Amino acid sequence: MNHYDVAIIGAGPGGYVAAIRAAQLGLKTVVIEKEQVGGTCLNVGCIPTKTLIMNAEILHQIKHAEKRGLKVPKPEVDMLGTQKMKNRVINQLVNGVELLLKGNGIDLVRGEAKVLSETMLTVSDQEIHFSHLIIATGSSNVIPPILGLDEEGILTSTELLELDHVPEKLVIIGGGVIGCELATIFSNFGSKVTIIEMQPYLVPLMDQEVSATLMTSFKSSGIKVLTNCKVEGVQKENESLKVTVSGAKEAVIDADKVLVSVGRKANLKGLEALNLDLEKNYIKVNDQMETSLKNIYAVGDITGKIQLAHVASAQGIIAAETIAGKEAAMSYRVVPSCIYTIPEIGSVGLTETQAKDVYEDVLVGKFSMRACGKAAAMGAATGFAKLIAERKSGRVVGGHIIGPNATEIIGQVALLMEKGGTLEDITRTIHAHPTISETILEAAHAALNEPIHMLKTQ
Repeated sequence: MNHYDVAIIGAGPGGYVAAIRAAQLGLKTVVIEKEQVGGTCLNVGCIPTKTLIMNAEILHQIKHAEKRGLKVPKPEVDMLGTQKMKNRVINQLVNGVELLLKGNGIDLVRGEAKVLSETMLTVSDQEIHFSHLIIATGSSNVIPPILGLDEEGILTSTELLELDHVPEKLVIIGGGVIGCELATIFSNFGSKVTIIEMQPYLVPLMDQEVSATLMTSFKSSGIKVLTNCKVEGVQKENESLKVTVSGAKEAVIDADKVLVSVGRKANLKGLEALNLDLEKNYIKVNDQMETSLKNIYAVGDITGKIQLAHVASAQGIIAAETIAGKEAAMSYRVVPSCIYTIPEIGSVGLTETQAKDVYEDVLVGKFSMRACGKAAAMGAATGFAKLIAERKSGRVVGGHIIGPNATEIIGQVALLMEKGGTLEDITRTIHAHPTISETILEAAHAALNEPIHMLKTQ
């Protein structure tokens, strides 16, 4: 009989990280995966999109090269070559994860798991017995009940990332993170892109100034953005898709392909026998990632907390450490979020609106990329860095960056917040020049009303 201390369903960034940590702590561990290790993030999400966004950034630079005194012939996008390159990156990283599992003595079982009890599951005809179970089955794309979304040419992000050609006209339903990143890719590849978003802003969970700046940048780059609009239906006419929209001047929009990007739902199949407590159709967990059953844990998208790969990994470590008897608890106070558009977005903590709701008085400092020497040298002057702090203590409670390298430098603000740092901690830290990270320093000075490279506003 196969008996394990820990069985894990799903080898995505939550599952495989939990497995590695459990094995490090001396627990006999098995991971069950029905598709490729690495999950959505590595295979059809984070990694493939970032790989294609690198190509989009190269094309963007070439498009604006003449402004820098460089004459470059107009490039052509070879989608077959692009897909081969993307798949090489994915395969390299998948092989790396498999090597990590093997190197840590973790058994990997291929197939779809069905949980039969609190101590046993099956994969095909194989029985696996366990003392503890970690559910890391992730999420899948939601298809809303809109008429015509079963037509040929209606795609989720998974199918769009596999296209062997660049569609001439692409309509994106949903202006969230995935929709905006794919708009960035395909608009730079040459598609005429239209984004339709029901909310007043793109990426509506971001700070409103960040969202507004992204929308302005998108529009100037040729992406059509329709906010406060709703898709009523899609109809196939010959080789074209007709997207009917309410709330827009243009009631019908032509498309070759339509991307549906409106959210994700928990993958609960195969878990029915456990009868776990759910909250809004996600598995309910506490800060130790325990479910309503004491020996059953859940991590990642399935918990409905924050659907980010790095959150899943952090949750996986907490679950493994709790099972091993260590004191551990998950905190969501400081979770950086990155959006790989042009310009990039990095965000952590409270938005300005949220901070004003929480605290009696706040300090806000903002510094424009236009005044940043490195950004000017790069020809990337769109955007800003923004810091939000509680006035009484000076403690930073939020940071938002839109501009070059934003996804890399937001970690500086996250580390500061994790340690309870203040605006003065930033101003007393020497930042290298010329760098984009200087915008954080300047934003801190501005919040304290002692700006250095900008004039006082009052």
